[in-house]
Order: sequence, then C-alpha cells, then structure tokens
Amino acid sequence: MADNSLEITPNEFFEIKNVSLSGRRGQKILSQYNFTGVYILFNKSENMYYIGHGTKVLARINSHFTGAGNKDVYDDYKYGDEFSIKMISLANSPCASLNELKQSVIATYDAHASRYNKTRDNQ
Repeated sequence: MADNSLEITPNEFFEIKNVSLSGRRGQKILSQYNFTGVYILFNKSENMYYIGHGTKVLARINSHFTGAGNKDVYDDYKYGDEFSIKMISLANSPCASLNELKQSVIATYDAHASRYNKTRDNQ
C-alpha cells in the first residue's frame, strides 16, 4: 500500500484545500486528492493513529481538523500536537471494498489500541 499513498502535514492539507476552492487549477487539485479511500491521521506527539475512510477523503479529513469529526483528534490538534496525514486510494489498492481497505489499515497500524479508533474494525 505504500506505493499507493500520499503523506502530508495539516498545513499542506489546508494549502491543498484552499487552492482547490478556486479556479481551474484548484479543481484539478481537488479531483486529484479528493478520491475514495482511507486516511491515516498520525499524532506524532502522542504516537497515536486515527484511521478513517470516505468517498471524498479531503472532505473527511477537513472535518477532523475543523472540529466536526473525531473530537479527540481535533482537541489534540487544537492544543498543539503535531500530526501527519496519509491518504490511500481504494482504486489502486488490492482491496475489494472501502471497508476491507480500512480494516486492513487499522490492523496494520494497530489503531484500535489508541483512543482514536475504539474497536478493531471501527464498526
């Protein structure tokens, strides 16, 4: 899955998001990054992962860093923890479904062990 991923910082995420809101270049960027897939929010300060999924990953990621998603992620980000964001496209993965990809990533990162993803399959 490593060849099928993109890793950025929250600042880079907001730059992409802001550019995507205006003009032809922005629409190209939006279509490139707003794919169906899984995203990994890694809290570098606390060594914790949150694994999420969506048909438009940029919109889902945005919710976490603006207070409309996982409250624990938002609180940690708001109070200064350092994060990285990794996105993995379903289209280029070996998985048959978005849920299968998400469950695989949760298991790979042992994300259920942190307080962000509460269960092994996050159901």
